[in-house]
Amino acid sequence: MQPKIVGHRGAARLAPENTLRAFRAGVDAGADLLECDVHLSADGQLVIMHDTTIDRTAAEDSPLRSGSLADLTRAELDTVLLPDGERVPSLEAVLDIAQGAGVPIYVEVKAVAAAEQTAQLLVDRDLDQSADGVAPAWIISFKPEALRAARAVAPQIPLSAVTHVADEDFWALAAELRTEAVSLQMSKLPDADVARAHEAGHLVNAWTINDEAPLHRAVELGVDTVTSDDPAWARRALAGRGSVGAR
Repeated sequence: MQPKIVGHRGAARLAPENTLRAFRAGVDAGADLLECDVHLSADGQLVIMHDTTIDRTAAEDSPLRSGSLADLTRAELDTVLLPDGERVPSLEAVLDIAQGAGVPIYVEVKAVAAAEQTAQLLVDRDLDQSADGVAPAWIISFKPEALRAARAVAPQIPLSAVTHVADEDFWALAAELRTEAVSLQMSKLPDADVARAHEAGHLVNAWTINDEAPLHRAVELGVDTVTSDDPAWARRALAGRGSVGAR
């Protein structure tokens, strides 16, 4: 079976990353799942951005171009302009898109402080209830404490532990939390790690794949999901149709 396709930060090659436009683009591009990154603002609001600051993603003409998400309020973040006139979304708004389209979502908790609130929001929106064996939402994170906090609040929401390189501490964490999946960096992925994960009962996500060679290797290794900035390209490449060269 071919792996399912996860739209990275919505569809980061098709629209400004982690914006509402990107998540709509991911849906339109046929992503099987979406992925977003969550931080907590200074006044306790769940906001969508990959970095800890707005510095990299703020547009040149943004009224506010620098600052840490943890130090900025939601009102201040509302003044930030992103490329193409986009704004910093809330997690609620991203979930509206995912739920409206019926597309499951990986919610990557970037700040430990956001973990409990994220898990509770997913519960409040009934995204902790699987239908026909398909989970509508996952919580994923590089941070062990974020995963532990999420598990404590919502034990029914599946977890994925994320890492660049899977060392013994990582495998111990996945075993401790009984994570349903592990998410491994494709460029640093030994063949043996996929087999080890499957033997332990974890699904395997490989990230981030935008070229044909690593995509084909991921398929050969038998990973369960692949994360790409361009879900439409990944779909064509998996189908063996259209232009599948490096993006």
